[in-house]
Amino acid sequence: MGDGRSGTGGLVVPAARVRVSAEAVRVGPARPAGTPEPQVQVVREGEAIRMIQVTCTCGERICIRCEY
Repeated sequence: MGDGRSGTGGLVVPAARVRVSAEAVRVGPARPAGTPEPQVQVVREGEAIRMIQVTCTCGERICIRCEY
């Protein structure tokens, strides 16, 4: 299990390795060059949000319908 050494396998990150940042930080493997960013589109009807569409970098689209 994790013993504070660098690398993977531990469940707890030692406090000495944690830093707070106001900037967004990408987590996970780097995207290959030329790969599009994921996209989020909000579909409105007047002031109401009717749907949120999320398009993955792989092209898959997820639609979340909003009902009030």
